[in-house]
Amino acid sequence: MNKLLGIVVIFLLAVSIQTCFAESWDDYAGLDHAWDGQKAITNQEFEKAMDTLQGKTKKREARQKKRKARKISGGGTSLHNELDPDKVIPELESVKSVSDDLLINLPVNIVIDGKLVEKGYYNVLGERNKENGKIYLSLYQGHYLKAKIEATETEDDYGEEEVNFINIKEYNNSFVKLIFGSIDFNAYAYVPFVE
Repeated sequence: MNKLLGIVVIFLLAVSIQTCFAESWDDYAGLDHAWDGQKAITNQEFEKAMDTLQGKTKKREARQKKRKARKISGGGTSLHNELDPDKVIPELESVKSVSDDLLINLPVNIVIDGKLVEKGYYNVLGERNKENGKIYLSLYQGHYLKAKIEATETEDDYGEEEVNFINIKEYNNSFVKLIFGSIDFNAYAYVPFVE
Protein backbone atom coordinates (compact mmCIF):
# COMPACT_ATOMS: atom_id res chain seq x y z
CA MET A 1 0.00 0.00 0.00
CA ASN A 2 2.81 2.42 0.90
CA LYS A 3 4.60 1.70 -2.38
CA LEU A 4 1.47 2.44 -4.36
CA LEU A 5 0.92 5.68 -2.47
CA GLY A 6 4.58 6.73 -3.09
CA ILE A 7 4.31 6.01 -6.82
CA VAL A 8 1.10 8.06 -7.10
CA VAL A 9 2.69 11.03 -5.28
CA ILE A 10 5.76 10.94 -7.53
CA PHE A 11 3.55 10.73 -10.64
CA LEU A 12 1.47 13.72 -9.52
CA LEU A 13 4.61 15.76 -8.82
CA ALA A 14 6.05 14.93 -12.25
CA VAL A 15 2.83 15.93 -14.01
CA SER A 16 2.55 19.20 -12.06
CA ILE A 17 6.16 20.18 -12.79
CA GLN A 18 5.67 19.72 -16.52
CA THR A 19 2.58 21.90 -16.47
CA CYS A 20 4.51 24.64 -14.64
CA PHE A 21 7.17 24.59 -17.34
CA ALA A 22 4.54 24.69 -20.04
CA GLU A 23 2.98 27.84 -18.55
CA SER A 24 6.32 29.64 -18.32
CA TRP A 25 7.14 29.06 -22.00
CA ASP A 26 3.95 30.87 -22.98
CA ASP A 27 5.43 34.09 -21.55
CA TYR A 28 8.12 34.16 -24.28
CA ALA A 29 5.72 34.10 -27.19
CA GLY A 30 5.98 37.87 -27.80
CA LEU A 31 9.76 38.04 -27.63
CA ASP A 32 10.11 38.57 -31.38
CA HIS A 33 8.11 41.81 -31.15
CA ALA A 34 9.75 43.26 -28.01
CA TRP A 35 11.66 46.02 -29.87
CA ASP A 36 8.90 47.08 -32.27
CA GLY A 37 7.87 50.30 -30.50
CA GLN A 38 11.34 51.74 -29.88
CA LYS A 39 12.66 54.88 -31.56
CA ALA A 40 16.15 55.20 -33.08
CA ILE A 41 18.27 57.94 -31.46
CA THR A 42 20.53 60.12 -33.58
CA ASN A 43 24.08 61.04 -32.62
CA GLN A 44 23.03 64.66 -31.97
CA GLU A 45 20.34 63.61 -29.52
CA PHE A 46 22.81 61.33 -27.74
CA GLU A 47 25.36 64.16 -27.48
CA LYS A 48 22.72 66.53 -26.04
CA ALA A 49 21.77 63.96 -23.41
CA MET A 50 25.42 63.40 -22.47
CA ASP A 51 26.06 67.17 -22.26
CA THR A 52 23.14 67.68 -19.87
CA LEU A 53 24.36 64.81 -17.67
CA GLN A 54 27.94 66.05 -17.67
CA GLY A 55 26.83 69.66 -17.18
CA LYS A 56 25.71 68.88 -13.63
CA THR A 57 29.10 67.42 -12.70
CA LYS A 58 30.90 70.39 -14.29
CA LYS A 59 28.80 72.81 -12.24
CA ARG A 60 29.57 70.83 -9.07
CA GLU A 61 33.31 70.89 -9.84
CA ALA A 62 33.19 74.64 -10.49
CA ARG A 63 31.48 75.20 -7.12
CA GLN A 64 34.14 73.11 -5.39
CA LYS A 65 36.93 75.13 -7.05
CA LYS A 66 35.33 78.37 -5.87
CA ARG A 67 35.08 77.01 -2.32
CA LYS A 68 38.76 76.04 -2.38
CA ALA A 69 39.68 79.49 -3.71
CA ARG A 70 37.69 81.13 -0.90
CA LYS A 71 39.49 79.02 1.67
CA ILE A 72 42.88 79.96 0.27
CA SER A 73 42.38 83.63 -0.55
CA GLY A 74 39.64 84.53 1.94
CA GLY A 75 36.95 85.00 -0.68
CA GLY A 76 37.48 88.72 -1.27
CA THR A 77 39.27 90.62 -3.96
CA SER A 78 42.88 91.59 -3.55
CA LEU A 79 45.13 94.41 -4.64
CA HIS A 80 47.32 91.89 -6.40
CA ASN A 81 46.06 90.42 -9.66
CA GLU A 82 47.68 87.06 -8.93
CA LEU A 83 45.46 86.59 -5.86
CA ASP A 84 42.15 87.27 -7.58
CA PRO A 85 39.68 84.59 -6.35
CA ASP A 86 38.10 84.25 -9.80
CA LYS A 87 41.42 83.43 -11.38
CA VAL A 88 42.29 79.77 -11.78
CA ILE A 89 44.88 78.79 -9.18
CA PRO A 90 47.58 76.63 -10.72
CA GLU A 91 48.21 73.45 -8.78
CA LEU A 92 51.67 73.24 -7.40
CA GLU A 93 53.47 70.02 -7.97
CA SER A 94 54.02 68.51 -4.59
CA VAL A 95 57.52 67.45 -3.74
CA LYS A 96 57.75 63.69 -3.84
CA SER A 97 58.62 62.22 -0.51
CA VAL A 98 61.79 60.20 -0.53
CA SER A 99 60.13 57.14 1.00
CA ASP A 100 57.69 56.84 -1.92
CA ASP A 101 60.43 56.91 -4.55
CA LEU A 102 63.08 54.66 -3.07
CA LEU A 103 62.12 51.02 -3.20
CA ILE A 104 64.72 48.29 -2.99
CA ASN A 105 64.51 44.56 -3.56
CA LEU A 106 66.88 42.78 -1.19
CA PRO A 107 67.94 39.55 -2.94
CA VAL A 108 69.50 38.11 0.25
CA ASN A 109 68.70 37.98 3.96
CA ILE A 110 70.70 40.65 5.78
CA VAL A 111 71.67 40.91 9.46
CA ILE A 112 71.13 44.24 11.27
CA ASP A 113 72.08 44.49 14.97
CA GLY A 114 71.91 40.71 15.33
CA LYS A 115 68.41 40.52 13.82
CA LEU A 116 67.64 38.82 10.52
CA VAL A 117 65.92 40.99 7.89
CA GLU A 118 64.38 38.74 5.25
CA LYS A 119 64.85 39.29 1.54
CA GLY A 120 62.08 41.20 -0.19
CA TYR A 121 60.93 44.69 -1.09
CA TYR A 122 61.55 47.61 1.29
CA ASN A 123 60.93 51.36 1.18
CA VAL A 124 64.10 53.15 2.24
CA LEU A 125 64.12 56.48 4.04
CA GLY A 126 67.44 58.26 4.62
CA GLU A 127 67.57 60.53 7.66
CA ARG A 128 70.23 62.66 9.34
CA ASN A 129 70.12 62.70 13.13
CA LYS A 130 69.96 66.35 14.21
CA GLU A 131 71.75 65.77 17.52
CA ASN A 132 74.88 63.92 16.39
CA GLY A 133 74.80 64.37 12.58
CA LYS A 134 74.87 60.62 11.86
CA ILE A 135 72.99 59.23 8.87
CA TYR A 136 70.53 56.35 9.19
CA LEU A 137 68.80 54.34 6.48
CA SER A 138 65.42 53.03 7.65
CA LEU A 139 63.90 49.99 5.90
CA TYR A 140 60.10 49.89 5.92
CA GLN A 141 57.57 47.32 4.76
CA GLY A 142 54.20 49.00 4.68
CA HIS A 143 54.02 51.15 7.82
CA TYR A 144 56.34 48.92 9.82
CA LEU A 145 59.99 49.78 10.47
CA LYS A 146 61.95 46.58 9.85
CA ALA A 147 65.54 47.84 10.30
CA LYS A 148 67.61 50.96 10.87
CA ILE A 149 71.15 50.98 9.43
CA GLU A 150 73.84 53.52 10.28
CA ALA A 151 75.46 54.79 7.07
CA THR A 152 78.53 56.79 6.14
CA GLU A 153 78.16 60.02 4.16
CA THR A 154 80.05 60.33 0.89
CA GLU A 155 80.36 62.71 -2.07
CA ASP A 156 80.33 59.80 -4.55
CA ASP A 157 77.16 59.43 -6.62
CA TYR A 158 78.20 55.92 -7.82
CA GLY A 159 77.44 56.82 -11.44
CA GLU A 160 73.67 56.77 -10.86
CA GLU A 161 71.56 58.73 -13.33
CA GLU A 162 68.98 59.99 -10.83
CA VAL A 163 69.49 62.19 -7.78
CA ASN A 164 67.35 59.98 -5.52
CA PHE A 165 68.54 56.39 -5.64
CA ILE A 166 68.94 53.25 -3.56
CA ASN A 167 70.86 50.20 -4.72
CA ILE A 168 72.59 47.15 -3.37
CA LYS A 169 75.97 45.99 -4.67
CA GLU A 170 77.97 42.88 -3.99
CA TYR A 171 81.02 43.66 -1.83
CA ASN A 172 82.50 40.27 -0.79
CA ASN A 173 81.37 36.81 0.34
CA SER A 174 79.81 38.02 3.58
CA PHE A 175 78.92 41.71 3.02
CA VAL A 176 76.83 43.73 0.57
CA LYS A 177 77.19 47.47 0.01
CA LEU A 178 73.98 49.44 0.33
CA ILE A 179 74.25 52.79 -1.51
CA PHE A 180 71.80 55.65 -1.03
CA GLY A 181 71.43 59.04 -2.69
CA SER A 182 69.13 61.99 -2.13
CA ILE A 183 69.13 65.74 -2.59
CA ASP A 184 70.50 66.18 0.94
CA PHE A 185 73.28 63.58 1.00
CA ASN A 186 74.76 60.41 -0.47
CA ALA A 187 75.67 57.54 1.83
CA TYR A 188 76.75 53.92 1.92
CA ALA A 189 76.74 51.07 4.43
CA TYR A 190 78.35 47.65 4.52
CA VAL A 191 75.79 45.10 5.68
CA PRO A 192 76.43 41.40 6.45
CA PHE A 193 74.20 38.90 4.68
CA VAL A 194 73.20 35.25 5.14
CA GLU A 195 72.31 32.90 2.31
